[in-house]
Amino acid sequence: MTNALPANTPPQGTPPPLAVELRALWQTMRPHQWVKNVFVLVPLVFAGPELIAHHALSPVMIVRVAMAALCFCLASSATYVLNDLLDAEADRAHPVKRLRPIAAGLLLESRARLWLGVLLGLDALATIGIALWVGSNGLLFGLAILGYFAQNLAYSLGLKKVAYVDAAIIAMGFLLRVLAGSAAAPVEASQWLLACTAFLAMFLALGKRKHEVLTSDVKHRANLKVYRLSHLNIALTVLAVLTSAAYLLYTLDSDTVRRFHTSLLPWTTPFGVFGLWRFSRLLDARDTAHSPTERMLHDVPFLLNLAAGTLAVGFIIYGVLPR
Repeated sequence: MTNALPANTPPQGTPPPLAVELRALWQTMRPHQWVKNVFVLVPLVFAGPELIAHHALSPVMIVRVAMAALCFCLASSATYVLNDLLDAEADRAHPVKRLRPIAAGLLLESRARLWLGVLLGLDALATIGIALWVGSNGLLFGLAILGYFAQNLAYSLGLKKVAYVDAAIIAMGFLLRVLAGSAAAPVEASQWLLACTAFLAMFLALGKRKHEVLTSDVKHRANLKVYRLSHLNIALTVLAVLTSAAYLLYTLDSDTVRRFHTSLLPWTTPFGVFGLWRFSRLLDARDTAHSPTERMLHDVPFLLNLAAGTLAVGFIIYGVLPR
């Protein structure tokens, strides 16, 4: 496959039109990855009907949690811009990543650095505002955002080259989202829920690595040479079982039953199991180098299962009368 840049790529150093630059910036920000920030909402969703009814559904609470998710959208987009700046040269030698705006010259590196500063500034202002807003939990929220960006900075500067450590950093990002949502709500996150999040996040991170190995990214990233498909398959199976078990134990926990006034939540476990299985199937596709997250968002069986599972959880938690 040729490594030539797209035909409409401007000469290096030539600023593209503003409309082209803004579209390139938007693409670099990876808005499709913002779906991961729904993890910020997890503590609120599983807060319990009493808290939801008397506190969590207030307009102030909704705005605060939405702003918390926005903080992670800005932080994640800033890290993507930073990562593409640092990897621009290597990306130009990659069959798919060479089409990224910075590597392709659609977003000049000087302009990308400027937009990176803007994103970081907006995120800092929003984080400080929410931290002051939530009072005693503000420090925890601020540390969660700061920790998220710090770990991604370490990832971009070198830890992404260390096999398994790179996946652990990605997984930690999901856990920090849940902790931030817990602080912003504020509601206490169940230990079983945190364990489920950690296992699921590691499952998604290692799944991404498996897909990269299958699509020959190993030629362009040295750390992928350390990964073995046999090891990844075992790890993914174990993590899928641990994720399902942690969620099932959460639904069976006496505190969960007492909080939601129902013992029906365990019946929602099959939706999670099917989602894990379907995602695993998407990882095995060798005919595309696009991330499994992108494929997941366009996979009809996965989306139908997600919708059905969400409706089932919502109905059981908020639609079933106390027993």
